[in-house]
Amino acid sequence: MEYMKAIAVMGPNDVRVVDDVPKPVLGDYEALVKVHACGFCNGTDMQIVTGTGGDLGNGVSLYPTVLGHEGAGEVVAVGKKVRHIHVGERWIHPNLYPDVGNGYTKTHGSMAEYGMVSDNQAMLEDGFTEKDFPWVKQHKFPNTMSYIDAGVLLSLAESHSAAKNFGVTEGTEVLIYGSGPMGMALSLFCGLRGGHVTQIDKIQERLEMSKRIAKTEHTINSSVEDVDAVLNGKKFDVAIDIVGFTDIIYEASRHVKPGGKVGSMGVLRSNDLMVDTSRLQDNTSLHMLNFPYGEYAILDETIALIEAGKVNPKDFYSHVLPYEKIDEAVQLTLSKQALKVILDFDA
Repeated sequence: MEYMKAIAVMGPNDVRVVDDVPKPVLGDYEALVKVHACGFCNGTDMQIVTGTGGDLGNGVSLYPTVLGHEGAGEVVAVGKKVRHIHVGERWIHPNLYPDVGNGYTKTHGSMAEYGMVSDNQAMLEDGFTEKDFPWVKQHKFPNTMSYIDAGVLLSLAESHSAAKNFGVTEGTEVLIYGSGPMGMALSLFCGLRGGHVTQIDKIQERLEMSKRIAKTEHTINSSVEDVDAVLNGKKFDVAIDIVGFTDIIYEASRHVKPGGKVGSMGVLRSNDLMVDTSRLQDNTSLHMLNFPYGEYAILDETIALIEAGKVNPKDFYSHVLPYEKIDEAVQLTLSKQALKVILDFDA
């Protein structure tokens, strides 16, 4: 058995580089991907590291677990029945089997030297059904995009799909709580869909970035400004929490028009999972989107916007670090010194 290096969370607040993770062994319909970069997710990855996410599915509460769902890599080998994936292609979200081996689980395992994608089209042609696919969440990206930039591609597609799922169209008035990389990207895609965005955050530098990069129309620094006073009774078609607190959901509800929508996009903490609907404004809807929906279906459109120069991936990460510096990545993210960190597996 061959082994590889990977970033594993051994338990709450115990993340490290390990070298005893079994290297993937290809099945007939699978392709081996050499991982070159992986984005560190400020939400899900951080909650797995800190142990505050509860059991979010896919065995994420089962430590030790190989981290990462924002990987980008190159196909270096294919199984004998693979026909639609080719050596040299670039793919995001290389994955591992749930039982990684040697005692490891995975969440979803992209922070490793190697991962896999599956030729689902070939499987369908050979009589399999979608329930037989090893993985569905995977996507090819163009060779013109760097692996580092591709480390934020999934986050961009998640924000793009969220703008669509929340129903933002021409003229929609949108209030967004949070101006991290996802909040800023959400603001950008809401604007590209014709929405008018007001954004709230406690860090002025991030609000200024959002105005510059996402062309956010209005910003409120809640650390020094009274949100109610600034809004002065203004109501919105949709108000979105991208931070991940039920208190923000309740506050957002107060600023929604009758018949409007409160969007819950931030990953809720394990000690803050219950939403008391009696605290929501009457005649409004609560749209739960704590996990992305339709992000892979919209990836081609997201890539087209990047190629057209309307979206620049470099705007949505601030640090690139060798993967061995995962501790530094965690601290930079926790302290909010980093907008987003991309881990470089080639450094």
